[in-house]
Amino acid sequence: MPQAILISGKEVSDEIRNRVKETVAHLSIVPKLAIVQVGAREDSNVYIRMKKNFAESVGASSVHIQLPNTITQAEVCSVYTFSYHF
Repeated sequence: MPQAILISGKEVSDEIRNRVKETVAHLSIVPKLAIVQVGAREDSNVYIRMKKNFAESVGASSVHIQLPNTITQAEVCSVYTFSYHF
């Protein structure tokens, strides 16, 4: 029967981060992570903060657009289209 192999999530994460950082360093542009958030759930805010930190750590930029949970779908689509261009 095969034995289980212990995998370090931190080591895997660091390896992925380093590969992405190296790839970004060789690009002629600065990649940008655009996050459009509807509402303000705290668990979403934590996740978004982690993604923004990752983007910064690999040399990418990020923009976080926060919208109220009362926004319509059409308004979200127009914000999405706008955010694509900056």
